[in-house]
Amino acid sequence: MPLLTSAQEKVSRTQAEFANVLDIRPGVKGAESGYFFTDLGGWHGYGMNPAASQELWGGFRGPVVMVGRPGIRWLSDMLERFTLSDGEGQPIPYRKLVTAEYQPGRLLQTLDAGDFEVRQVEIAISPRTTMTETRVRNRSAAAKAIKPTWGGTVTLKDAKVSADKGRLLIEIDGGKRCCVVSLPEKVKLSGQGYVAEGGSAEIAPGKEVVFRTFTSYCPDGGPEKALAESDKHEPSRSDSALVENSKRWQGYLDRVLGANTPYMKIAANRDWAVKSLMTLHTNWRSAAGDLLHGGMYPAADRFDAFWAWDSWEHAVAAAIFNPELAKDQMRTLFDYQTPEGMIVDLIALEKKDNNNACSKPPIAGWAAYMVFQRTGDKDFAREMYPKLAKYHRWRYEFRDHDKNGLCEYGGTGDSVHYGQWESGMDVAVKFDGVKMLKNAEGAWSFDQESVELNSYLCAEKFYLAALADAIGQRSDARKFRDEAMKLREMIRSKFFDEGTGFFYDRKLGTGDLVKVADVSGWIPLLSKVATPQQAARVKSAMFDPKLFGDYYPFSSLNHQHPNYHPEQGYFRGQTWMNYAYFGIRGFKNYGFTADAERLTREMPRKLQGLDQRGPAIRENYSSAIGTGMGAQHFGWSSAFSILLLTEDADRFSYVPDGER
Repeated sequence: MPLLTSAQEKVSRTQAEFANVLDIRPGVKGAESGYFFTDLGGWHGYGMNPAASQELWGGFRGPVVMVGRPGIRWLSDMLERFTLSDGEGQPIPYRKLVTAEYQPGRLLQTLDAGDFEVRQVEIAISPRTTMTETRVRNRSAAAKAIKPTWGGTVTLKDAKVSADKGRLLIEIDGGKRCCVVSLPEKVKLSGQGYVAEGGSAEIAPGKEVVFRTFTSYCPDGGPEKALAESDKHEPSRSDSALVENSKRWQGYLDRVLGANTPYMKIAANRDWAVKSLMTLHTNWRSAAGDLLHGGMYPAADRFDAFWAWDSWEHAVAAAIFNPELAKDQMRTLFDYQTPEGMIVDLIALEKKDNNNACSKPPIAGWAAYMVFQRTGDKDFAREMYPKLAKYHRWRYEFRDHDKNGLCEYGGTGDSVHYGQWESGMDVAVKFDGVKMLKNAEGAWSFDQESVELNSYLCAEKFYLAALADAIGQRSDARKFRDEAMKLREMIRSKFFDEGTGFFYDRKLGTGDLVKVADVSGWIPLLSKVATPQQAARVKSAMFDPKLFGDYYPFSSLNHQHPNYHPEQGYFRGQTWMNYAYFGIRGFKNYGFTADAERLTREMPRKLQGLDQRGPAIRENYSSAIGTGMGAQHFGWSSAFSILLLTEDADRFSYVPDGER
């Protein structure tokens, strides 16, 4: 990706300049429970407490730990509160919380303690361990003695607390998981609480002393495993940890903010991009338990697993700023590919929680192609290609009921919910009244051929052809291209309605169109399936205020439908960031550049909170007024934000050989 010229490089790009673009304190309107920060794929993290809570000055909120399904657990409001007393043992109170900042990659706060300034920073130093550094500086003109103390209480019900010299052990779920807090002094327990008192230290005028604590957490092991993780951190390397953190995050920021696009010249858009970057990293989980590779959750506190198409969407964006994470994100679901080739709906920390009832829309080929384009890694292409091709073929064997080359959504059983989940559109109106048909043992399909499913498959054939060419599989490439050309013509002729100028699903047997105008109708533009004339008519329909409103034209359901409900339900009137991106990308594919640029510029004004400092990026938005809804700190909304703001700097085809 081209970077900005030296004249343009004066834009904000440091960690400090993006302090508090996300407000993760509890009590914030619309996000009363607060949130947290993690990094490096950690399974635990910390947050910020409200500034008015003086009893919680001197540390960070948490830790919070992730336990698989269900969700997260806060161990404490503040487990490592740092306080001071003087040489006589008299408390030195905090007078003021000077700064409290969540910066990209770290939490910081500065406290006024009279003659002393206390500065704290919390970072991740490995996928299992975080470090809190506390610096105490003597601001007076005379030498001063201090005594440091750490203390806190575990408030999580049923947690077992014990001590091992300078380490606090917290066992969860009957010892199935364990957190270890390493402190500079011996720990004294009192019920579920503890105190660790330090000896007296004299600080010369203008000088400082440094203290460090470490928290190690294993989501997939008890005390022995957690203590082993705790033993791995080397205090001698702690001095370099903050430098390494700054260097790594500077790289992330440069790769995203360095995109030579007009959008990145706007300060509010840079805030939006960095919020997205921070969100994806907090949702990053490293390999653990039955998860063999790392990846990103959709939202750590609500969607606590790797969903298939979320993962592929995350990977496309991660390839811009963290290519190795993008590759691992692609590998995650393929670790559980079935012998037949199916990729399951989701995988979890404990595989007993995997959902094997269905798959997800076929965008894995697109994601792998994008990762390959951004990395040029042919070994990755060789690794992924046979798995992708097998998955692609699986669809035609187990999701094409009448074997006419047009597929349906379905599942491994006869529940309609399986097919709805497989579509990624859940309770979309177009699925009302569908029936499940048996294809084979453990394979069922809707009685409805999906326009977006087949459009995704058409594009995937081109992506597979490109990957096959890259690794020297020429005959495979030719075959996939031939199939794509044939499928494209079928979609153009069978799914488009001349009367309304829109694409729709069609019923098996009769071929009747299911005339529910929704987000499916513009996927043929994303996939470069539509003819230029068809694309122009779809665009006109999208801009028709009677159909998709006059607010922002990416409503998941047309506004005339009696089941249009923009602020409740899934895919019944919400605006989803991925489908908004698919529409804008589709416009670019057909030369509707001015419309694409206008809609990209309008997005942060239409979808509330995107470019404002503080609010979280949401799962979806009201198509009528733009209010954020659903999960907070949402992954694919963040991933597509980064793509929208950066991809105009790319110089490769988005659908290779998919010319109209």
